[in-house]
Amino acid sequence: MLNLWNNKKIRNWIIVGIVAIAALLMAWGFSPAKANDTTAATEATVASLDVAETIEASGSLEAQPFASLTWKTSGVVEAVNVKPGDFVKADAILLTLEPASTSASIVSAQADLVTAQKNLEDILTSGTDLAQAAIDLKNAEEDFSDAENYLRYLQTDTKVPQTRYGAKLVQSNNGWKYEYTAENFKGPAPEDWIVEAENDLALKKAKLEDAQREYDRLLSGDTSSDVIAAQAEVDAAQATVNSLSIIAPFAGEVLSVDNRVGDSVDTGELSVNLADMDHLYVETQVDESDVANVKLGNQAEVTLDAVPDVTLTGEVTAINPVGEVDSGLVKYKVRVELDKVDGEIFLPLGTTANVTITVKEAAATLTVPITAIQNDAQGEFVWMIQSDGSKKRVDVVSGSIVGDQVVVTGDLQDGDRIQLVQASGFEAPNPFGGGN
Repeated sequence: MLNLWNNKKIRNWIIVGIVAIAALLMAWGFSPAKANDTTAATEATVASLDVAETIEASGSLEAQPFASLTWKTSGVVEAVNVKPGDFVKADAILLTLEPASTSASIVSAQADLVTAQKNLEDILTSGTDLAQAAIDLKNAEEDFSDAENYLRYLQTDTKVPQTRYGAKLVQSNNGWKYEYTAENFKGPAPEDWIVEAENDLALKKAKLEDAQREYDRLLSGDTSSDVIAAQAEVDAAQATVNSLSIIAPFAGEVLSVDNRVGDSVDTGELSVNLADMDHLYVETQVDESDVANVKLGNQAEVTLDAVPDVTLTGEVTAINPVGEVDSGLVKYKVRVELDKVDGEIFLPLGTTANVTITVKEAAATLTVPITAIQNDAQGEFVWMIQSDGSKKRVDVVSGSIVGDQVVVTGDLQDGDRIQLVQASGFEAPNPFGGGN
């Protein structure tokens, strides 16, 4: 609606149409008995309303990251380790195929992997320091991953087990004493737990970087080329063996599982949809007449066609400066990232999302009834009724519509009396006159 309203010619036609309808209704309903009522109905006052300037757009609900995981080879499903709604860690094995049901090259790759890993181990153990550095690096990677997962758990889980301790002074036969209590409950993690976990993650990251530097330093010795070659063999064999499984590329929620144990699958067949539902966004298309008003950080409200009773909030995080032509109109992609929502709300990805971006916060703005706006060759204007009853033309510029009112700018004040369009002698003004 706002995009159309920003078009001067279309806006003028809308106002003219409303004014014409109002005038006809007054003409049909007028009678001498209603003379006093009609006098009141033909004038109104300028009002001051708090009006926010918004832009409406639409897009679809998406998650970042999102992945549709497909099979890299054909075979028969041997194991299904997850179901829709499960939360998995990165690198978790979600489904596997029966090795015997796949090609011989994959079966032989399993043996090749064992051999390649043994060769790499032999090279690494030829130097005690390098071998120890490799162990330290692996341990540091695991410690960092554990710290990262623990912090994410505290930040996202709303049912973290906790214990609340208390003490109160009670009277006993032997006098006063403290009675201690302990209450177990589940809820969002305390802020100090999260801060402590963040500090621990920073420490683990520093240790991982130290371990990586030490490993790289030792690896640059005389055996570095052998180690690199052996590692390449391990990686190649591992990639082939991995084609037996559907592996999570990131931590997230399993949205769908298309296979069951015993299913025959083909290369490229969809198996699992995985998404991080804690990071949702909507990518909208904003008209070129509006995009200049959109700024990074603008707040937005989002409603979903699939869940119309739920209103989500978010903010603009990206504006593509390169436009795209859509049905003859130039549009610009604007991304709105959503605030975290309650995990109990069903949010289907891909559903149509209706976005209202606030480009100007609510402020006191003058409005008049739509039927007060007139238009001639000089532009838009209203008739202001002065204290002596005479009328004075006041040029205005109309803006957005709020109910039956329209925002205006011009030489008006809150409470000024203005003339509404009258039935007698009414002629629809030319909305395109004067080049406006």
